[in-house]
Amino acid sequence: MVECVAVRQRLAELRSLLQAAAHAYYVLDAPDLEDAVYDRLYRELLELEAAHPELVTPDSPSQRVGGPAAERFDSVEHRLPLLSLENAFNIEELRDWQRRLQRQLERGPDQPSLPLVCELKIDGSALSLSYERGVLVRAATRGDGSWGEEITANVRTIRSIPLRLQLEQPPAWCEIRGEAFIPAGSFAAINREREQRGEALFANPRNACAGTLRQLDPAVVARRRLDFFAYSLHLPEDTPGPARQWAVLAWLEAAGLKVDPNRRRCADLVEVERFYSRWDEDRRRLPYATDGVVVKLDDLRLQREAGSTVKAPRWAIALKYPAEEAPSRLKRLTVQVGRTGVITPVAEFEPVALAGTSVSRATLHNADRVAELGLHEGDTVVVRKAGEIIPTVVCVLPQLRPSGALPLALPQRCPACSAPLVREAGEAATRCVNNSCPAILRGALRHWVSRDALDVECLGDKLIAQLVDRGIVGDIAALYGLDAVQLASLERMGERSAHKLVAALDRSRRQPWQRLLHGLGIRHVGSASAKALARAFPSVDALAAAPPEAIRDVYGIGVQIAESLKQWFGTTANAELVERLRRAGLQLGGAPVAASAAGSLNGRIFVLTGTLPSLSRSAAKVRIEAAGGRVSVSVSRKTSYVVAGEEPGSKLEKATALGIEVLDEAGLLQLTTDATASPTAAPPGGAIPWQQPA
Repeated sequence: MVECVAVRQRLAELRSLLQAAAHAYYVLDAPDLEDAVYDRLYRELLELEAAHPELVTPDSPSQRVGGPAAERFDSVEHRLPLLSLENAFNIEELRDWQRRLQRQLERGPDQPSLPLVCELKIDGSALSLSYERGVLVRAATRGDGSWGEEITANVRTIRSIPLRLQLEQPPAWCEIRGEAFIPAGSFAAINREREQRGEALFANPRNACAGTLRQLDPAVVARRRLDFFAYSLHLPEDTPGPARQWAVLAWLEAAGLKVDPNRRRCADLVEVERFYSRWDEDRRRLPYATDGVVVKLDDLRLQREAGSTVKAPRWAIALKYPAEEAPSRLKRLTVQVGRTGVITPVAEFEPVALAGTSVSRATLHNADRVAELGLHEGDTVVVRKAGEIIPTVVCVLPQLRPSGALPLALPQRCPACSAPLVREAGEAATRCVNNSCPAILRGALRHWVSRDALDVECLGDKLIAQLVDRGIVGDIAALYGLDAVQLASLERMGERSAHKLVAALDRSRRQPWQRLLHGLGIRHVGSASAKALARAFPSVDALAAAPPEAIRDVYGIGVQIAESLKQWFGTTANAELVERLRRAGLQLGGAPVAASAAGSLNGRIFVLTGTLPSLSRSAAKVRIEAAGGRVSVSVSRKTSYVVAGEEPGSKLEKATALGIEVLDEAGLLQLTTDATASPTAAPPGGAIPWQQPA
């Protein structure tokens, strides 16, 4: 016993000393231990842990690299959405953002400017780090903002990310966001090695970083020497924390994280402009890539008051530096028809290299933009990558225009159905308003079956085109009338594929109300807003009957979404569509979106591993949470069940060793079916509640 206590004490001393030395080396850039001394202490740690494996802790320096390569990454839900930033490309656009923010906060133009914080925008990959009691328990990519990929093993290899926060009293939990990146020196070395091996070179550090983080083998990640800057912090509501963004950065530094030193607190936009101008030139001497300045409201209370749109916080913006530009010759002007009927012009030009990729087309947004550019056949256009991501036509070089070239404009009729195109007063968009337009229907079907909506596998673009072009499917509800015999007669559809698709459609009937609401494709209602609306209005009838002011009261939902919903539910054809979906057996609400506290699986913890025969991972998670259970990413003694599919990997082995009950898909379906109440039945007689006579 005495020996065990002494070993524990020595391990604690070694871990503390090695963690402090790593922080000094990788974060502070001020080494305080000779390499030979560090190596000797690290070897002692490894020897003690090898002799006493039961004493290994998750925050030990030995856990930086190790373990087998992953088979795949699990999807995990962010505690709070990890949103993108709105972009500004010049100072005037920044002023427009500030004016919008002032109006949002109900501050007049004569009131003093609000303090702002400027941080360089690092060109890397956003990460979310979750700590519990100060120990790193999970790291995830941004993903779609709501769900990301769990890459904890890879992130542990990043030496500037502490495995344990340097806080005497760490909070119960905290979520830290920041940017992983590859320093310029490491990037050059990686490409030299790839060149020597005859491999394709990475186009830029951002692509290299994103690809590295998704490596299945943590040892590969470790060799590429990623770095990390933290920039935001989320704490439990009942935990006192910083009141300003400037203090958040200080908190993160005190906790042992690396924060970009090139930041400034600015009293107004004049100081912001000075900071932006200074780094336009100086950024080229930095050891990492940056493509702009992030400007944030300093006061966290006002940040919460300003809130967010579906995609971005209103209280922050990225002021981007001018992107690389190149000329190219225009080949043709084409148009695309979106699922809402919006006509989008597309410029197709000769391929040109920009920001490490080849670009040959760019959207022109609307008719006004086409007219503003004054495009003619064969024009030479200047192309830029806005934000170094989205190709944009900046201008036309009329001096290089071919003699006799004809001007270009949007067509007068829809290219898909020949119906006249309409542009309503006050709108920038030109639309096809023919509800029978095959292009609109194809877009609506693609959206309905997409992963974030009904998640129907086996129904791709080519099959959708056949169903629409042959007149087999006239709306999304018609999908649920398809049978295997009918599908098997289509091109490239055998009997087996037909049965798989029918089964996938049948499974989609059980998708929750929030996914169906997103899948309907109502203008401005994305997956995040659909989830918020479904929590507030737990059925289609409740949402359809809700007054606009009640919808606007939902956090994150504004006037635009409320008006769009009112218009959509006020259309007879949409009401009839909902009734057809109801008769087809889809879930139109009636139960809360969140996990049911009363479910018989309340408090049970599930871990998913391997590929299930029919359920996607997200669908399995929804079923478990609807029954009151909770899904975890790792197996422990607290795990209640492990659900195993094909190629389950090490999680199944650990479950077997710990004596945890293992379920297959059939067992999970039976367990969750028994625990979940049946859905609310449709109104008698097929009544449409929101269209009853007054």
